Amino acid sequence: MTDREKEILRLIKDNPFISQEEIASILNIARSSVAIHITNLIKKGYILGRGYIVNKNNYVLVIGGSNIDITGFPKNDLISKDSNPGVVNLSLGGVGRNIAENLAKLDLNVKFITAIGNDIYGEKVIKHSKEIGIDIGNSLISSKNQTSIYLAILNKDRDMEVAISYMDICDELTIDFFKSRKGIVQNSEVLVLDTNLPRESIEYLLEIYKNPIFLDTVSTTKTEKVKNIIGKFHTIKPNKLEAEILTDIKINDENDAQKACDLLIAKGVKQVFLTMGENGIICANEKETIKIYSPKIKVTNATGAGDAFTAALVYSYLNDYDLKYSGSFAIGASIIALQSKNTISEDLSVENIKKIIKEMEIC
Repeated sequence: MTDREKEILRLIKDNPFISQEEIASILNIARSSVAIHITNLIKKGYILGRGYIVNKNNYVLVIGGSNIDITGFPKNDLISKDSNPGVVNLSLGGVGRNIAENLAKLDLNVKFITAIGNDIYGEKVIKHSKEIGIDIGNSLISSKNQTSIYLAILNKDRDMEVAISYMDICDELTIDFFKSRKGIVQNSEVLVLDTNLPRESIEYLLEIYKNPIFLDTVSTTKTEKVKNIIGKFHTIKPNKLEAEILTDIKINDENDAQKACDLLIAKGVKQVFLTMGENGIICANEKETIKIYSPKIKVTNATGAGDAFTAALVYSYLNDYDLKYSGSFAIGASIIALQSKNTISEDLSVENIKKIIKEMEIC
């Protein structure tokens, strides 16, 4: 979808009865141009014929964790078993929720299913989702468990030293719950899962969903949940440690990383993006395996970069980017996240990602 088409679709979503003349006046373009753009939107399936009925089935569905993030970092070197003067931030987080917000920033239609408590933090998640245009209406609101909390301690360079996540509420996302949301799941264009879900629920979703499923493995501990079913996912983005768990290959160098990617492809995964921090990424599909280098940057906050990376991969798939450009686009998104003091960067956009790729010569 072009930028102009996005503008027109946004105006139609806000006012389904808006005329072509009104759109032309707002955007300062000719009415004939508006007609052409609307015809293109109809051809692409974003609008269902006359009357500007927006195709609500054209959405990405994210299912996963939603947290309140508490992040602290010291002003000097981190001293263990002691109180460290520093800074503490509180924000919305959770891998699934972060991916959903990043997708919304890339102007995709997003629905998000999660589990939140009937508490002030749960209300905050709902309110924020509505403000940024994420449909969270099919989520589970629990009266038994509180909204998840993620506590992370970073070092002075903003890299994570240790974290604790309290996410017992995700256990309520059972097979029976997803049976009640089956239509919402099956009608989505792409499904994105994180491994905060119970193993049985992940397996059920894999059974009922036939379109591409993107997986965020979240952590080494939770990666074990999907080790034996990893071949059923379309796209995954493990880091070095997670890839070792999935493949039983010890990754000591780039050659080992390529072997791990090849094994995952052999198991049935369509795309693998193995992230190796400052050493870049190994990208693989059935046709090729390539290395993309990551430029040196000053890291402001390491939290959330992986979530931006995953969102960018979904966007790349929906826009038919090839393997190399998909990897570059994802690195560009993660760089924007790494340079932001917040988990979700206000600067994340398709235009800014492409600008980063060009300026830093990511290839």
